[in-house]
Amino acid sequence: MANMNIGTPRFYPDLINHLMSRGVAQAGNFDVITGTNLIDIQTGTEAELFDMNPLNKVDFNTSADTDGHVLINLDLQAASSFRNNYIAILNHNLASCSGRIVLGASATESNVNSADMSGASHLNTLEVVNADTIDGSSPYEITPATDGTTIVKLNPASGSYTPLQYVGIQFEGDSTFDGSTDLSIGCIMVGQMYEMPHAPDLNITRMISYNRMNDLQESYGGQRFSNLKSFGRTSTSTSKSPFTTASDNYQGYGGRLIYDMNFSFINSTDLMPAEYDVRAPGHLAAAQNFVEDVWNKTNGNHIPFIFSIDKASEGDNAESEHIFGRFANNSLDMSQVSPNIFNVKLTVEEEF
Repeated sequence: MANMNIGTPRFYPDLINHLMSRGVAQAGNFDVITGTNLIDIQTGTEAELFDMNPLNKVDFNTSADTDGHVLINLDLQAASSFRNNYIAILNHNLASCSGRIVLGASATESNVNSADMSGASHLNTLEVVNADTIDGSSPYEITPATDGTTIVKLNPASGSYTPLQYVGIQFEGDSTFDGSTDLSIGCIMVGQMYEMPHAPDLNITRMISYNRMNDLQESYGGQRFSNLKSFGRTSTSTSKSPFTTASDNYQGYGGRLIYDMNFSFINSTDLMPAEYDVRAPGHLAAAQNFVEDVWNKTNGNHIPFIFSIDKASEGDNAESEHIFGRFANNSLDMSQVSPNIFNVKLTVEEEF
């Protein structure tokens, strides 16, 4: 929406970090695969691909093997447990290294453990952010137009979510990788989008906070000064904070974006699962609810997520309507205002 006006928000919580926070090990479940025609990590570690620190990049030596592939295998645990319908790659340089993305999924792990994932079902996706070219036939290659952040969602024509346990994310050359620029990736997120049932109340507070500045100091002579630890988002020719498209810091906007929102008259079925003792079998067929699909996945304000100010924010220039953020509070207060109807207050703060 123009001028970053808020519509009906959408949340993108990360399933990988949710699973790791609940005891699923990174090694053996979320891995870079090595083998024939596959390129291993050059700088960094597997864990740093999932550390929710997009400016902490992992490099792959694709310039030395321009016909090779980088393959990342994700074991998303029980296929019947989660409705996964988006994949996000943060702070990548796919445009500079002449790369593209191929996605595959299977009930059998070995099908996503080799180059090209020939035994897997290739995922047909649509652009949310910076996925300008998506091939219309299998394997549905995704080619971002610029370096930065890319989000794709499953094409509803192929199903509203993937029910398959194993997902492969393959990075390959757009014909071949560039011979002088290596592929680098800041962070990988996978999960289920959640859209609020309606827009927030009109009394929204949107803030741009320079809260990394020390309090103003004043000298005896009346001069004032401060120390700015960070101005917020950063952007260079080789690394960008999520949803920044500038190529240097002076062209970008600073400060921390904060959205303070009230949602009135939300039905209890949109807030809470039917039962709270266990995620019941067959829940995938049930309607989505905020606690199960967002609050539980983020462990309150523990795990960052992607936040969009409007579910319609997709396509060209959609970066400006997304932030990488987290909840400001670690408790979710639901105030009942009539039978089975609640008011909820949410504050989302940008992360760097």
